[in-house]
Amino acid sequence: MTDFSIASPHKSDLWYDYRLYVNLIESLESLGYRYRKNAKNRIYFLAAPQRHFYPDVGKFDKEANNLALVYCHFEKIESFSHFNRVYLSSDFMRKQMWKEKLKRLSVLISNKYFGSMSKVEILRPFSSLQPLMEVDERYRCDLSFIGSPRIRPIVEDIIPIVQKHDLSFHLYGPHWQGYKGNPAAVSYRVADTVDYFDFPKVSYNSKISLVDHHQTMNDIGCVSHKYVDILMSGGFVISDYNKDAVKSYSGITYTTPKQLEELVLFYLENDNARLEKQQAQRSLLGNQTTLNAASQLAKAFV
Repeated sequence: MTDFSIASPHKSDLWYDYRLYVNLIESLESLGYRYRKNAKNRIYFLAAPQRHFYPDVGKFDKEANNLALVYCHFEKIESFSHFNRVYLSSDFMRKQMWKEKLKRLSVLISNKYFGSMSKVEILRPFSSLQPLMEVDERYRCDLSFIGSPRIRPIVEDIIPIVQKHDLSFHLYGPHWQGYKGNPAAVSYRVADTVDYFDFPKVSYNSKISLVDHHQTMNDIGCVSHKYVDILMSGGFVISDYNKDAVKSYSGITYTTPKQLEELVLFYLENDNARLEKQQAQRSLLGNQTTLNAASQLAKAFV
């Protein structure tokens, strides 16, 4: 039986990335592969600087079959050349990485940043969810947001709109009592966590789901797995402006609080417009399931 392991720093269920870790293991095991620490096949979750040590793989072993799954903060990775295969989450990211490679072609800088482009594939953000049209009063609201309390521009922008128009707003996530932004945010907190498989209930019972990204993700153009999760579970999403959201997913995005207010009021008042956009976006997702992602990754196993 072919073994694999995942190098991920996210082992707490309060981290959203933890679901990627769990879901991918489950899907690969359903295909007949076995999860084992320090396996020959190692999938690195790169959403931050690469660490020198990960719990399930230890130190980097150049003799292993090292696969990089890059979905955020690629600019913090010093080099990709030591990976056998690199999976990027959007075409925009691939273009940006090619620019980085060209910038480093210098007699003063060793060309070890990226290596051959032939080892690069696109593996778009994936999801294990499906729509669940079930009314649940716990989640019924005009707007919802799921996330941790780093300063969130979309939360800062939506609170005055919620207050001005007396809208219902549900905020899910841990530690919002210590939020450094608008102090009113904590008054909208409903729960510290949402069970991953309750996402479809949140999506169905929230008229609008709000999603944001790190600014580098917006600038480069790559949406988050959370964005795809909410779309796959049947939600209607408004996000900050992200090139990938607009070009690849026909997303509804905003750049100013005034524009956000106009979008929120329009879509709250137009059920058919929300439904049409939901269906149109979901049709663009194709096969962005965790099982298909697992199948693509497994093709590189040895």
